[in-house]
Amino acid sequence: MIKHTKSSRVLSGLVLGSLVIGLISAPVSDAAKKAALKTKKITLTVGQKKQIQIKNKKKKAVYSFKSNKKALASVSKKGVVLAKKAGNVKITVKEKYKKKNRSLGTVQIQIKQKTKPIQSSKPTPAVPATSTPAVTNTPPANVTASPEPTITPTPEPTPTPIATLPPREEDDNYDTPKGFDQKKSGVTYGSLRQISYNSTTTGTKRIANVILPANYSEENEYPVLYLLHGIGGDHTEWLGSNPVQVIGNLIAEEMAPEMIVVMPNVRARADDKKDPDDQFTVEHFKAFDNFINDLRDDLMPYMKANYPIAEGRANTAIAGLSMGGRESIYIGLTMPDTFGYIGAFEPAVGVLPYNHEGDDGLFTEDTLKLPDEYNDRTYILICKGTKDTTVGDAPLNYHNALTKNGTPHAYYTVDFGHDHSAWKNGLYNFVRRIF
Repeated sequence: MIKHTKSSRVLSGLVLGSLVIGLISAPVSDAAKKAALKTKKITLTVGQKKQIQIKNKKKKAVYSFKSNKKALASVSKKGVVLAKKAGNVKITVKEKYKKKNRSLGTVQIQIKQKTKPIQSSKPTPAVPATSTPAVTNTPPANVTASPEPTITPTPEPTPTPIATLPPREEDDNYDTPKGFDQKKSGVTYGSLRQISYNSTTTGTKRIANVILPANYSEENEYPVLYLLHGIGGDHTEWLGSNPVQVIGNLIAEEMAPEMIVVMPNVRARADDKKDPDDQFTVEHFKAFDNFINDLRDDLMPYMKANYPIAEGRANTAIAGLSMGGRESIYIGLTMPDTFGYIGAFEPAVGVLPYNHEGDDGLFTEDTLKLPDEYNDRTYILICKGTKDTTVGDAPLNYHNALTKNGTPHAYYTVDFGHDHSAWKNGLYNFVRRIF
């Protein structure tokens, strides 16, 4: 038997009192907080998407979303609302946790009709006069180049692009859900095919990979994403990031529209095999820069002639990893009338001047920008790996220059090195925000 003395009883009382006071004064833990709607009201134009945000979400809880007018707005399992027709919609949000169902409330959705873009009375030139440099790169010796400059600025810029993009409501969530890059049961994925086209730029027949959406039909028209590889890769490198699965899952979850994806060989010269011996030379870099000519003059016309392409900058995107990211920025800013969306995932050096003899950079800090008339009509996304020792601070430098020059864009970091983990994250976040 344990005997309690008077002093031990007093001490026990003091300890118990302290515990009670501590419990009363302690703040409520995050685990005790209830999930609640962070988003209460959303205004969209027809065709826009927006994700409903929930604060204090429980890890093991399941959240459901239901639209009361599916013809006006649909909502995916992840809470992404897609505006279809003008009107007012209510989205009911519920939580299921430990076999208990609880309503979080409703989100009011107001959908406005998309306004028609202003049409120019004159045909839009291939590239408007801008402060960005024209293509002046000298192709390598084995590259067949046109005798005349292939990009000629016009004396008068077009005041308004042919196609405008709807106002964007950018969210700052760049996390990827579990299994975003894996095959899922019940999802039908697109098909991968290889194409070959004649290149007047290189004087050779060139190869590219194309992903067609699962429900591909010649009767429909599709937006196009051109996806560019890195310095040692070719048209097959992006397959290491599972683009068929990443994009297919987004389409299945109604977080992206059906699209055609083109993965070309960016090394625009006659000898375009991957991992060449001269890959770190200026001559090799210029072969990548020369791709702007192959893309515009050869590959894009081939795609238009052979596939049902939705034309216009609002339906055309370009993105790339590493060296392909460098080229995406270069091509996108040089051809703003063609590309409404630009993505650069850990872009390589060379967009701005850097310490490499013979490669002076494609832009200066002052010219790395969009023409004013395209500033609010173009979506640009840049991501940087915090563990990336290959391109270092190049992505940050591009971000800083664009910010300084007043060019709107999105920028974020991922906790990865220079690898497919970072690139597939960039692909996921870019695709769910375009078209």
